[in-house]
Amino acid sequence: MISICFENVLFLSLCLSIAEASSFWGTSSKVDCSVTLWSTWSSANSVGQQTRIRRVMRYPQNGGKECPSLSETRVDSADCTVTPWSTWSANFGFGQQSRVRTVITQPIGSGKQCPTLEEIRYTGRYLGVNETGKNFQDFFVRPNGQHVTKGKRSTQTPNLPRDLVIIMDSSGSIGRVDFEVAKEQTAKLIALLCPNAPFNKIAGSPYQYNQAAMLTYSTYVVENFDFNTYNTTASIQNAINSVRYVGRGTNTNKAFDQARGLLQPSKGVRDSARAKREVLILTDGRSNSQSLTLAAVKKLTLEADVYGLMIGSFTIEGINELTQYVSSPAYQHLFALPSFKELKYLIDFIKTGKMMNGANWCAPFNP
Repeated sequence: MISICFENVLFLSLCLSIAEASSFWGTSSKVDCSVTLWSTWSSANSVGQQTRIRRVMRYPQNGGKECPSLSETRVDSADCTVTPWSTWSANFGFGQQSRVRTVITQPIGSGKQCPTLEEIRYTGRYLGVNETGKNFQDFFVRPNGQHVTKGKRSTQTPNLPRDLVIIMDSSGSIGRVDFEVAKEQTAKLIALLCPNAPFNKIAGSPYQYNQAAMLTYSTYVVENFDFNTYNTTASIQNAINSVRYVGRGTNTNKAFDQARGLLQPSKGVRDSARAKREVLILTDGRSNSQSLTLAAVKKLTLEADVYGLMIGSFTIEGINELTQYVSSPAYQHLFALPSFKELKYLIDFIKTGKMMNGANWCAPFNP
């Protein structure tokens, strides 16, 4: 043991150890900070960050080493992964086919973003009205209760009632006569949805019937009624038939923005987990501003499934724009007719199917 010796004025010798000497002078030994081992890395958050921590077991004393950092962060990166392409769909819309792929894992951190999930090609073969009617029946009317969820048809998804926003083009290009045809046939269409008396509200059973709201648009948008306004199928039909024609411009972007405004509880929309939110737009042409319209519909498709019934003759530019109005996959959401005369034939096709199937037409709701 190392000792330190002192002599006092009386020449008495005193020998102490270093520790004793420190105590003698009123001081203590330095004590360094001591910490645990690092924890495992946490799961990555939405931007790919992971963290790990350690804890203090003993704090420093008397000038000992300070504690090191108690947390570390790193960014984990992973590329988006997708399934292979599906086979090409049957013909739909404007003589088109589509194929889709779905996301397996979302990208993390600086990983590669997901590629396009749908491709569309043109075949040059337009569908007949009965073929379009069959597609419209299968994918929009859906008497069997199956519907699309995030790009996939699912028989496991409960058969949900719908909160339907009808958007009807009232611009000058349609004309008053064709607008009246569109109103009349749309009013007939809603009565063909399931179940029987599809929009008759049932007291005490808020998820056993459909609801409807309606907008018409031209230069400006008119909110004709919201989900709170009518409680029977007949009253909604009367309201559709009473809508006035406006003419003028085609501000489709404003209509899509207003449709989002209708999908609010104050307007009567229900819980999206128990009622399917849908938008059906009937139009005959391109919008006044493609960029604004596509930005608006992109927001809308995050809140509802958008279906399009496009009526008339279109340029390739018009076809490309209108195809982007609808949700994916396009073959289940896009329907096209050459004129408003064929709209009556389409509705008659669906009506005939319902009459032939009778009581077996509609699957019950099971939200």
